[in-house]
Amino acid sequence: MTTRPFLVLTILSVGYWTLVASLAKTPEPWDAEDYWTLAYPLSILMAAVAGAAFDRRAWLAGLVLTMGQLPVLLVQSGGGPMIAVGLLLLVVLAIPAAILSGCSGWLARRWCGSLG
Repeated sequence: MTTRPFLVLTILSVGYWTLVASLAKTPEPWDAEDYWTLAYPLSILMAAVAGAAFDRRAWLAGLVLTMGQLPVLLVQSGGGPMIAVGLLLLVVLAIPAAILSGCSGWLARRWCGSLG
């Protein structure tokens, strides 16, 4: 497994969550008004697409996309004493994205054969 695709995905993820926070004028992406109805569901869809593009360990795409919120909130709000709660929330939010990206990677391998 090469690390370049995951590095690119990490950069895109941080950029996406920075955009979400900036458009909502909030330091933490999950404080955006449209987080639950638009931003988070869109990130899960992106995880499915990214998972299909990875040959193995596709589940990591969902984890990377969701955890991309962490550097955004650390830079914009400084972390603080609630960072442990925020990290726990991100882990919980990453579970559906990781499952979906893993399934889409499995389906892509099954339907299209090995990509790598």
